[in-house]
Amino acid sequence: MHSKRYGIAGVAISVMALISILTTFEVGLARQDSSSDELARVRVVHGIADAGALDIYIDGGIALIGIQFQETSGDLALPRSDHQFAVVPTGESIDNAIVAGNLSLQNRDLAYAALLGTSANASVGLFAVDERPIEEGQARFRVIGGIADAESVVPAFVGGDAISEPLSFGDASEYAAIDAGTYDLDILDAASGGSLLTVSQVPLAEGTITDIFLVGSLTDGTQQAVVAAIAGDIARVPGSRAQIVAGSCKSPETELADLGLVRVGQGDAVGVASTAAVAQGYAVAAIPFGTLIQAPHAIAITADETDNSRIVACGNIGGRLTDAGALVISLQANGTTVADGIAVLAPTLENPDATGVSIFLITETTVEPAATPAAA
Repeated sequence: MHSKRYGIAGVAISVMALISILTTFEVGLARQDSSSDELARVRVVHGIADAGALDIYIDGGIALIGIQFQETSGDLALPRSDHQFAVVPTGESIDNAIVAGNLSLQNRDLAYAALLGTSANASVGLFAVDERPIEEGQARFRVIGGIADAESVVPAFVGGDAISEPLSFGDASEYAAIDAGTYDLDILDAASGGSLLTVSQVPLAEGTITDIFLVGSLTDGTQQAVVAAIAGDIARVPGSRAQIVAGSCKSPETELADLGLVRVGQGDAVGVASTAAVAQGYAVAAIPFGTLIQAPHAIAITADETDNSRIVACGNIGGRLTDAGALVISLQANGTTVADGIAVLAPTLENPDATGVSIFLITETTVEPAATPAAA
């Protein structure tokens, strides 16, 4: 799939909190009897190319054994409090930790603990994950700069726009929303503009939250991207679904074309208060207009986007053409003859063998505009 071009101008930079290199503390194991509401989840990302396999100690007890460069662990459930965190070459004593310090999980749900730098100058970055619901059709992602000897980098879409402002070691771009798809990224040197790393075919699927960790070192050619993704919740906007069916509203037959969602506009409420809300939809059906008017067809509106079996409004395709050659039909709720909306059908200009369909359906809800302050 071709990479897509998106400009996310002026994306803010948030600097990760580096855990200071401290002396290792001998403390007991974290309490394991906490309820799930009191627990935070931590995933460890190994981004230290020259460190080999590593063990992770939390509060003096071993939590992970032998995590390898470029690997991401599963969830470690820990109480929402401060913990002592130590990174140790596999099989060695905790006294030989390459980095150790305090890991604060207060007010956190899910976070990545990224092991970055080199074995001689290691650090741990704690990155909270934004798990808020994602709009349908979109994904959420960010880029974390962790290449040990890269002074400043600019992540960009291949052949396209920059994703964020320059990232220094330990910087992270803010999360950004993007249309779901597969993307190619270029990691550019901020000073020269030259490519330091190409990250091809990054999957940003609908509803996923993806963190792209830039790790390793330029000096030894180990620079890599660790792509860590989790499934998030999708915030689907409520709406009905429209379709063209063969037959009539009284005797609907096979669905011939999906016309997509019919839903109330998502913009600001304006004008007179307490007006009836009108759901709208537009789609192009790959059916010639002539076909739709030569034999019985209807437009059916189903209850919601996931239930195609319960038709709540319908309109037979037929009537008098407008001066422009379009056809306006009424849509009635089941069992009534009162119009609850209209649909407008016309051949598309781009393709005479396709039909554009606009739908306007009165809903039972009302629109309440935001109050406007009175002039002083």
